[in-house]
Amino acid sequence: MWLDTIDVQALQPPGQVRQMASSRERRQSVPPDLLRRRVDDLKPGTYIDDIIAAQDSALYRWSGVGVDAVPVYVEPSSTAVGWDPAYIELARLAFAEWNDAGFPLRFDFIDDSAKASIKLRWKDRFPADEGQRIGVTERIHTSDFWIASARIDIANHDSTGRLIPTRMVGGTLRHEIGHALGLNHANDASSVMYRQSASTTISPSDRATLRLLYLVPPGSLR
Repeated sequence: MWLDTIDVQALQPPGQVRQMASSRERRQSVPPDLLRRRVDDLKPGTYIDDIIAAQDSALYRWSGVGVDAVPVYVEPSSTAVGWDPAYIELARLAFAEWNDAGFPLRFDFIDDSAKASIKLRWKDRFPADEGQRIGVTERIHTSDFWIASARIDIANHDSTGRLIPTRMVGGTLRHEIGHALGLNHANDASSVMYRQSASTTISPSDRATLRLLYLVPPGSLR
């Protein structure tokens, strides 16, 4: 399970990452040395090494890409003060941008949250003891390194009660959806996945890294 922190001032400060490990023995379809060679062949222009370092040399992604659409539930309303119905379209646009990021990721927006693999919900704010957090993604993995499900929570306010500007809501959505798809933080300052970037757009390095992630099988490189 991965938890990410985003600051209202800097958009992405150092995040907190936490994994919910499976109790079952891990297994993968490709031996680590072969997976490592495949990754090395494709890594130019990417920040895949940052992800490998952050995830204990493991890569995680969704299965069935290009064939099966990932069912997505976006909460259609919120009682949080300052919530804007336009955020629904912002979320759909953010998913569409990742859909067009260079690999055939497809999303199916559904109305039944119980049937969704990715759930996106809105909240007023996170507790003050969690810092200036405005976005959180929880990602669950199977024992064979596939992503089983993801939940994204987006806040309307920071912990002090300041309303998050709409532009930053859009950037937060792109960042958190990136986590839901298997990306982690990048050291590339132009990346929407950079911890402290003010970037709100998906960069060439984001596209290249996502493409690499979905051209190789998931698994451990060691």
